[in-house]
Order: sequence, then structure tokens, then C-alpha cells
Amino acid sequence: MKLRVLICVLICMGCKAVNSQGEITTTAKTEATAVKEMDPLATEASAYVGSKVCAGCHPENYEGWKTTLHSKMIQETNQPGALVADFGKQDISTQFSLNDVDLLVGGRFKQRFMKKIGDDYYMLPIQWNVATKEWVRYFPRDEWWVSQYPEDWQKRPTSKLCDGCHSTSLIGRGGKTPAEWNIACEACHGPGAGHVVAEASLGPGQGAGAKIINPAKLPFDRANDVCFQCHLAGRPPEGSEYPDRDYPVGYLPGDDLTKYKNPAPSLGMEGPESHEFFEDGISKKNRNQGNDFIRSKMYSRGIRCFDCHNPHSGKYTAMVYKPGNSLCLTCHSANSPAGPPERSISEHTHHKADSPGSQCIECHMPRIGKHAVKLESRSHCFDFDFVSPERTILYDHPNACNRCHQDKTTEWALRALKNWGGKGKWKWQRALQELREQVSTEERG
Repeated sequence: MKLRVLICVLICMGCKAVNSQGEITTTAKTEATAVKEMDPLATEASAYVGSKVCAGCHPENYEGWKTTLHSKMIQETNQPGALVADFGKQDISTQFSLNDVDLLVGGRFKQRFMKKIGDDYYMLPIQWNVATKEWVRYFPRDEWWVSQYPEDWQKRPTSKLCDGCHSTSLIGRGGKTPAEWNIACEACHGPGAGHVVAEASLGPGQGAGAKIINPAKLPFDRANDVCFQCHLAGRPPEGSEYPDRDYPVGYLPGDDLTKYKNPAPSLGMEGPESHEFFEDGISKKNRNQGNDFIRSKMYSRGIRCFDCHNPHSGKYTAMVYKPGNSLCLTCHSANSPAGPPERSISEHTHHKADSPGSQCIECHMPRIGKHAVKLESRSHCFDFDFVSPERTILYDHPNACNRCHQDKTTEWALRALKNWGGKGKWKWQRALQELREQVSTEERG
């Protein structure tokens, strides 16, 4: 059934949806019409209706999503609270003014700026770093796709490099114009026109689950793929029709992502340090959470991204279900099958219970990667071995201990761990021996 027929059905039925109280509400007919105008040949499988239509029946999820950073990735300059950059600061930002900016990108760690030229957008070559409150030049030279584009920011359209993961529908459509900016409902649940029609034709609640993807009901690998479409560094597969795109063109929630994206080099393998990975294959930048996660015990035991992260709420940092240790201790409390053998937090961490050293994420998810500046992005390997001082010795990347104890040496951290005893005693002893051999070699050299 073509989209025009679907739209006619919706219009004839009054374009109605049902809210959580069972009341009939008028949905945004113009949202569906806009999709039709953008892609008049679209079929039911690719017909997007927009988050405002979804809100008609799912107001709680919609309002919760509006509080997340997913809903605020792309904003207009006049939206309240959207602009965090200081255009009054007299430095490289004076090359451009706010009048040159059509859309803002991000704002938690960094903010970038899109300018519309013709029918596409381009990223202005400046960036505001939130933590340091400074302007820096933005012109990628280390990304894998750089060789396929000219040395001119006006020749690098965001529709090929950024928008696929900053909007909804561009991945499946492979065009220039998304159905909706930001990571909205249909970015994770797939195009919704068929679902809306089923609800309208079968009656309130009768079409629930029809022609829509619920990631929670997908097989384990397909469920994580919904998040990995943007949170796993990769490349277009060999023979791709879109070899210069930095997102998996054609992928829709529920698909097998491996048909649209190959994992980035060094995935779980040792090799030369790169822009994306340390020598041991651990990620050194943001948006590579999936690359680390698939190496973890959590992944091997069937944990899904959204078992910890709630895409329908921005109440807590990083869209998690609970704050701080309370989230981790849901599964890893003392005496639980997945918990540590020690009887208390402080006994397990060797730190006071109320200190940063007893926060699970500071040892198991330390900030070792880069967002705008180094040491902002949290590791998603979870196993302490991946972020231990031993890794600093062997692969020269930050470790959890010295992220807090910055006035101490790596050797100090290793000796402290060795003195704790337990199952790591001999492991850290080997690392200390490796450190001594490195120092001896340097002295001879």
C-alpha cells in the first residue's frame, strides 16, 4: 500500500489516535503529509509519521523522551537553553557569528554549528568545548572518511557524515532530508505509519504491536543493534552503494546491522593506536560504546543496552534507570549470583563507602576516552582488567586508579592493588615485573 493511500485512510478516519485515558485525540495530520511530500513513492515500510503523532497514544513515553539528550541533539538557535557557546568571546569564533548558524548540534560536552547551503547542511569549522569554555577549530583530519572528501568544509555535507545518527529516517532513506531531526521514536521503533493505521482501523489498543518494532521483544543481537546503529564505530560494508557515508544507510530497527555496517578496525584486537582505539583495541573516543561493550562479560551474559539505559527518560545522567550505585547494585549486590564475594561495598573497593573510590563506575567505567577533550568519555568494557594500571604499562592508556589518584604513579597503583590480595595478587605481581623490565630497558637505552 502506497503512502498516499495510507494518508488518505488516516484523513478519512479523522487522523485520530487514542491517549492513555482512552480519549480520542486529533494527531498532527501535517506531520504525515510532510512525509508524503518528501518521499511520495514511499511504501508503508518506510512511512514515517513523526514523534508528535506517536505522542497521541504514548504521551508518557513522549514527554519522558523530551527530557533526554536524544531529543536535543539538533536544535534551533532560538530554542530556550539550546545555545551554550559564547559567541561574545573574542577569538576564532569571530570568523562566524550566530547569524551564520542555522542549527545547533549537541551541548553537553561540545557544541557544533550547522549552516544550510542550498538543499544541504554543512558544519562550520569551529567548535565550543563546554568543559574548558573555549573555542577550538573543528575540521576532521583523522576520521576514516577524510580521504573521500575535499579539504573544504563546504564540500562535506552533514547528510553524508552526521545527520544519519542525529535525525530520524535518514538512515533508512539514504537521502538529504530527514523526516524529523533528533533521535526520535521511529529511530528506535521503525517507521510508524502502518502502526498508526492498525490502531485506527482495529480500535484503541487492538493494533498494539502491529507493524512496529519493540526492541525489548527482539532477539538479543538485533535488540542491541538498534543502539549500535549509532553507538558502534564502523565502516560501510564492502561493495556498499554508499562507501562515503559515516552511518549505516538502509538499516531499520529489527534488521541485522552487519548487512549495513562492518565494525571498525581493531575491534577487540591489538594493533597500532589510532584516532578511535588504543593499542589494545579499547575505545579512546565517544560514540564507540558498542565496540567496548561487545568485549564485556555483561554482553556475553545477555545484557542489552536498554537494560541500563532508559531512552524514555532523561531524569538521570546518561539516561540510566537509577542514579549512582543503585543501578549497578540492582544486579551486583553482595551475595547475589552476579555480585562481588565481599560482604560490603567498602570491603570490595578498599575505599570508604562514601568516597568516589566506592562508586562502581569510577573503577569499572572510568573516563578514559575523549568527547570534546580527553578523559571525558566513560569506558563500556566494565571489567576492571580492561582499565587497570597494567593496561597503562602495556598499552599506554589511562587507568581507573590514576584517574582519581593523579598525583601517584602507575607503580604505586599496582602495588596498592597487589597489597589488597585476593584473586588479582599474582596478576598485579606480573605487571610490576613488566614495569621493572620496561624501566631497565629505558635506562640501558
